[in-house]
Amino acid sequence: MVAAASFADDDAARAAVDLMHGSGVRWQDISVIARDHTRAAHIAGDLAWTPWKAEPSGVMARLLAWLPGGGLPREVRRRYGRDLAAGSVVVVAAAGGQPPDTLKALLERAHGERVASWWTGPLAIFPPPELAGPF
Repeated sequence: MVAAASFADDDAARAAVDLMHGSGVRWQDISVIARDHTRAAHIAGDLAWTPWKAEPSGVMARLLAWLPGGGLPREVRRRYGRDLAAGSVVVVAAAGGQPPDTLKALLERAHGERVASWWTGPLAIFPPPELAGPF
């Protein structure tokens, strides 16, 4: 399961990342998504992952540019596509060590909008297994 929320303000998104990290959520389980990759990386810092941290180049980059949503999973685009297009930041957390209800409560406490959780398989917005560390 994953929990996510959108944030119109960079400071609120950063506070959500800090709050989750302080509550024991691993950096591998937190992903920050924004329309501007540099903005997402600035908010994530060393406490979270961004889908473009290991950004592809060459042919792969051109292929992703043609995909709807730049390669974001369909469920994320369906739930938060309008928010991302409007300039909001989306923070997504995988329920690895924390229950999804706890993650939702943390996102709500950080004043996230459109807080939701859903069942999903592995998503490409989180680090690859070789970077995720031991489980």
